[in-house]
Amino acid sequence: MTKQSNLLKRFQVWMEQNGYKKITQSNLPSTISDYTSSLLRICAWESKTPEQVAESISTILPQYTIGEHSARGRMKSRAVRCSIRAFNKFLIETQVA
Repeated sequence: MTKQSNLLKRFQVWMEQNGYKKITQSNLPSTISDYTSSLLRICAWESKTPEQVAESISTILPQYTIGEHSARGRMKSRAVRCSIRAFNKFLIETQVA
């Protein structure tokens, strides 16, 4: 990832402010890193930018939680499903989309 979107940076700041961890006790990447990479994975699967995913969140969220892509939503210890839910919560709380 060469250039990170402004929305993705704001999502990371929001996660940190809401108690999500940047690093583990053993100095390894933690939840913020997992959720960021999982959200980027969703963007790649959907061929969309984070901003476009935000605009389509009402369609995309159910696909990865209960719909046709729910198997993908269980990948990587459920980080994909959790990341899209956290992203939706971020969008609602900050009223970005």
